[in-house]
Amino acid sequence: MSAAVFKQPLSPDFGAHLGPDPGLLAHLRARVQTLEHPGGRTPQAGAQAPAAPIKTVSVGAASIDAALPWNGLPAQGLHEIFGDAAAVGFCASLLVRLLAQRQAPILWCRPARDAYGELYGQGLAAAGLDPERLILVHGRDDTEILWAMEEGLRSGALAAVVGSPRKIPPIAGRRLQLAAEESGTAGILLRPEDGQPSGRQTATGAALSRWRVLSAPSQPARGNSGQIIAMGPPQWRLELQRCRFAMARGQNLKEAGKPRAWLVEWCNETGNFPLVAALRDGSAATAADAEPQADRGANAA
Repeated sequence: MSAAVFKQPLSPDFGAHLGPDPGLLAHLRARVQTLEHPGGRTPQAGAQAPAAPIKTVSVGAASIDAALPWNGLPAQGLHEIFGDAAAVGFCASLLVRLLAQRQAPILWCRPARDAYGELYGQGLAAAGLDPERLILVHGRDDTEILWAMEEGLRSGALAAVVGSPRKIPPIAGRRLQLAAEESGTAGILLRPEDGQPSGRQTATGAALSRWRVLSAPSQPARGNSGQIIAMGPPQWRLELQRCRFAMARGQNLKEAGKPRAWLVEWCNETGNFPLVAALRDGSAATAADAEPQADRGANAA
């Protein structure tokens, strides 16, 4: 079959009728503005819509919240926690506060053999986390864990999603952050340390915050005469290693988000950290740098 060949040049007016109709476009723009602003008030040209408020959850102490660009952690974002067994306790403390904001199940996605071991129901209950609120998923590999996390975040039916993949490809991290932001659900990556001497492992670039949590020696409880009568509350070293400024709208960002560390003491009764001391070069700071007593009393109340 031979192809047709046009030897005569096309007319300059050919196809002119296919262009956009200015009158029709103006009518459609006016109609869209009417639907978006039924009251008749339309935004000025170039004006941006007001930013939606960011829902945050407290870390457990007012001074730590103030060190973050959101004055707390965004409840609609991805956060990364790694460290020793204390990291699980810190994660549980965040889940308790997330449940207080939203009464919904928590999806916990774990590998068949988790480096942290199996979750202990009584230990979670002692931290204030009801084990019956958990939905446990065991993935055969990182692909299944990341898939379950993303599906859980996109469902919008959960208070939080926790996952412990060994490796997180950059595109998978971005998908998790986007799913958390769109659904308004908190995502937590809980990962053990990889043994690097610097205490840093491959970071998940999409996470809004990155925390290293390590166990610290607790102070024993003493009687009136000074004798030791019981073990003291757990103490942890919290290190804020990285912080993204996404969604940090209208906040004072000059000092917020800088890497820093605190020594905290967990209180089962309040679910907060009544004792917080700033750390400097791995040692406790002076009393002037420690948490004010007023803040300690407010958290214990």
